[in-house]
Amino acid sequence: MALRFRLLRRRTIIALMLSAVFVVVAIMSFKWSIYAASGHFGILIGRGGVGCLYTYRSRSSVVLNMKTIDRTFWLPKYHSTKNASFDSTFVFIPIWCLTPFVFIPTFLLWRKDRRTPEGHCVNCGYNLTGNVSGKCSECGKAV
Repeated sequence: MALRFRLLRRRTIIALMLSAVFVVVAIMSFKWSIYAASGHFGILIGRGGVGCLYTYRSRSSVVLNMKTIDRTFWLPKYHSTKNASFDSTFVFIPIWCLTPFVFIPTFLLWRKDRRTPEGHCVNCGYNLTGNVSGKCSECGKAV
C-alpha cells in the first residue's frame, strides 16, 4: 500500500510540473513564435496555439507560409491550398482547446493523492486496521 501511495504522489508531482510548463508555454506563445521546418513539414508554436503545415510540392516555402498565417487565433482552423505551383494543408489548434486534456487529469490525480482512506496512516497510507499502539507500524508517526 505504501508503494502505491508513493507512486500516486510521484505521478501527481509530475502532472503538476507538466501543467506548470504548459501554462508557461501557453503564455509565451502569445508573445513569441517558434517555427520548425523539415522537408515538407513545419510546426508552429505561437499565436496562442499549435499549428502544423504540410506542403506537397515546394520545400523552401514552408516557414514563409507559416509566417503569413491569419492572426485570428481563437478558433481551430483547417486550411488547404491547391494551385499550380504550391499545394499545402495547415491545421491550427488553439491552446484553450488543449487545456482540458492537461488540467482535468492533473486535478483528478491531485485530488486522489490528497484523500487518505479512513483507517490508514496520513503520512504513508499504511492500513492501520487493528492497530492499538497509537502509532503507525510502517513509518512510526503518531496516529
